[in-house]
Amino acid sequence: MNTSSNGYVLCFAIGVCVVISSMLAVTANALKPAQEAAKELDRQKNMLIAAGLVQPTEAKAPAELRSLFEQRVKEAVLDTQAGQIVAGKTSKDLADLNKVAVAEAKASGGDEKAAARRYRGIAVGAGADGKPDTYILPISGKGLWSTIKGYLALERDLDHVRGVTFYEHGETPGLGGECENPNWCALWKGKSVLDEQHRVIGVGVKKGKVDEAVPAEKKHKVDGLSGATITSNGITKFVKSDLEAFDKYLQTVRPK
Repeated sequence: MNTSSNGYVLCFAIGVCVVISSMLAVTANALKPAQEAAKELDRQKNMLIAAGLVQPTEAKAPAELRSLFEQRVKEAVLDTQAGQIVAGKTSKDLADLNKVAVAEAKASGGDEKAAARRYRGIAVGAGADGKPDTYILPISGKGLWSTIKGYLALERDLDHVRGVTFYEHGETPGLGGECENPNWCALWKGKSVLDEQHRVIGVGVKKGKVDEAVPAEKKHKVDGLSGATITSNGITKFVKSDLEAFDKYLQTVRPK
C-alpha cells in the first residue's frame, strides 16, 4: 500500500473525520440530559430570584433549590386570549398548543404571529402561609443582538414589581449585557406597572438617570443601561407587551 498516495491520504483523512464526528455525537448525546437538567435548574433559580425567595448571590445546592421551587412555586399554562388557566397542561405542552393556535389562525385568516404566543407559562409563588404571594411572569423580546429572556414577579396587588431577572441573552458585555446585573435589576423593585386608571403602562427604561423629583418617573421608570439605548428600548417594549398579554387574566385575580 502506498501511504504517500493522494488516495490513501484522502481516505485516511475521511476516516479520522468520521471517527471523531462519531465520538463527538456520542459525547453530545451523553451530556444532553445533564445539560437540560442544568438549564431547567437555572430557569427555576431565576424564578425564585424574581419572587424574592432566593437572593442573586445566595449559594444553594441544586437539591435545595429544587425542593424550594417545588414547595413554593406552582406553574400553569395560561390561554392569554381567553384569560384563563388551561387545566391539565404543563409547560411541556406549550409548543403543541401554540402550533394548533397558529393553524387555527391561519385557517380563519387571523393573526398568526399573535397566535404563536397565545399560550404562555405563568407561575404563582406562595407565601409562608401557603397563600398566593406573587405572580411570576415570563418576559422576552428583542434587544440589540439577541432575544432577551427573563422573569418579572409582581406583588400581591399585581401592580408593584417584586423582582426581575434577565437570565438569557446575547447582548454586549458591559453595555446591554448589564441587564443581568443584580444591582440594576434591584432598581425595578417597587415600580408600578399600572397607571392611575389601572391600565398597563409597564416599567420604562429611561435614557439616563431617573429624576426622583418627577413622580411619574419615580413610579414607573428605572435608570437606563449606559451605552445600550437599543437594548433599553427593547426591554421597555417587550415588558409592556408581555404585561398586556397577561393582563386579561391578572384582572380576574387582582385585588379589588
